[in-house]
Amino acid sequence: MPDSTVDWLLKSDPAIRWQVLRDLTDASPEDVAAERAKVPREGWGALLLSKQEPTGDWGPNDEPGDHWQWNLSTLMQLRWFEPDPFDDRIVDAIGRTRDQVTWGEEFGENPFFDGEEEPCINGMTLSIGAYFHQPVEILATRLLGDELGDGGWNCEADYGDSVVSSFDSTLCVIEGLLLYERAGMPQAS
Repeated sequence: MPDSTVDWLLKSDPAIRWQVLRDLTDASPEDVAAERAKVPREGWGALLLSKQEPTGDWGPNDEPGDHWQWNLSTLMQLRWFEPDPFDDRIVDAIGRTRDQVTWGEEFGENPFFDGEEEPCINGMTLSIGAYFHQPVEILATRLLGDELGDGGWNCEADYGDSVVSSFDSTLCVIEGLLLYERAGMPQAS
């Protein structure tokens, strides 16, 4: 990669800088860790964390049943920033999500990390939970049980609208299961 591109990336947010240092430079592990530690305290990571409501939700809760989209999207973005999952600010924010956030009345007030019905959404939720070391074994087991006969997943399968897997749903589930395995979590059955 041209030096000018790396230089340009290094002028960005800590969420990008630490990954550029890790992947595109010869930075020491200590320098990478120091930059990564900034993610929850500066820039985009700090901004996302500041948006969490006292309820644990990550966006306006104006419409019943709609807040799950804010929660899922924000937590996926936070996961992509790859902050240290054991940072005190991250532990606090994820703990409030775990302890207070549900999928809403439509899904029986299921706790966030237990997932809802659709495999694509549950795959994303599994990846969030696994990355942030939350108890998601129930969700991993459910996803394995939702696998279709062709070896993939489809969010429309629960509604009888499809019997073949979809590319996107399958990728969401596979990514979640991969992060679950990499986190060394209990084997899902």
